[in-house]
Amino acid sequence: MVKCLSLTLVRLIQLSAVVFYAYIIFIYVGALFLLPLAGIYHLSNALSFLGLPTFLAAITAIAMVAGIIYAGYKIPNFFTTIRDFGLNLVSLGFDQIKQFNQIAEEIKGSSPASSSASHHPT
Repeated sequence: MVKCLSLTLVRLIQLSAVVFYAYIIFIYVGALFLLPLAGIYHLSNALSFLGLPTFLAAITAIAMVAGIIYAGYKIPNFFTTIRDFGLNLVSLGFDQIKQFNQIAEEIKGSSPASSSASHHPT
C-alpha cells in the first residue's frame, strides 16, 4: 500500500513538473513571436494617434520593428544565446522527468521487506 501511494505521489509530482515545463516553454516561444507583433500593434496605434493614416502607420511600425530586429541580428551571438536558453529549458525539463522516472523505477523495484526494514532501524 505504501509502495503504491509513493509511486502515485511520484507520478503526480512528475505530471506537475511536465505541466510546469510545458507552460514555461509555451510562454518562452509565445513571447518570442508575440513581442514583435505587440510592438507593431502599439507603434501603429501610436502613429495613427499622431495623425498618420492607418495603413501608413502600420507599414511604418513594421519597418521600425524590423529595424529593431535587424539591430539585434547584428549583435554577435544574440540570437544564438536566445536559442540556447530555450534549448537549455527543454533539456532541464527532460532531465527532471528522467529523474522522476528513476525514482519511480526504484520504488517499483524495491521489495516490501527491504522498504519496511529501511524505515525501522534495529
